[in-house]
Amino acid sequence: MLPIFVGLIMAMLFGLFSFMVYGFEGLVHYAWIDTVFWSLIATGVMVSLINELGRCLACRLKSWVKIPRIESFCSEADCRSLLP
Repeated sequence: MLPIFVGLIMAMLFGLFSFMVYGFEGLVHYAWIDTVFWSLIATGVMVSLINELGRCLACRLKSWVKIPRIESFCSEADCRSLLP
């Protein structure tokens, strides 16, 4: 959840600063500003998704291989809906 929140804050700050630099017409005419804005949000979502899937992958590996440190990464209660 934190990467999504950080992505939203960074997108908001980018939008604010680009509005201050380019004005409203710059926001309308430059397509790269819109692309960067939504890319910041999408990056936060992707990092959060990869983090959750990595945690579930640790649970799956725990059942196959006995590694003592992997238990700290595994959260089986969070992964029941994602694991088959």
